[in-house]
Amino acid sequence: MQVRRLCILAAASVIGSMLATASFAAPARPTVTVEEFVARCKSEPAFCKIRIMAAEALLEKNRKACPPGSLPKDAMAGRVQDMIGDVLEEDPDNFRGSPYKAVVDQILGFLWPCQPIS
Repeated sequence: MQVRRLCILAAASVIGSMLATASFAAPARPTVTVEEFVARCKSEPAFCKIRIMAAEALLEKNRKACPPGSLPKDAMAGRVQDMIGDVLEEDPDNFRGSPYKAVVDQILGFLWPCQPIS
């Protein structure tokens, strides 16, 4: 349990620093925040799964995330959904109002990088 908590804290730290340094263009429609995304995932799991799978497909196509082929898409989406909830719980001040898409993308790249992390 302690190792899982350390991994979540490490991921939150990496994702937080990446979000802090990234610049985001203003979207044409309102941005869904991490807090709103997590709340909707709890009430509509299919919504969450579809959004995560779409993000993963785009990142995999662009070689920014590379989940193993043996990992079922449902399991991949579930792991990301759990982690985004954990990250929000561990550091709500940094992630509550962040755009969910950027955080999902960062989690996917953190969990399954295409290149080994040196």
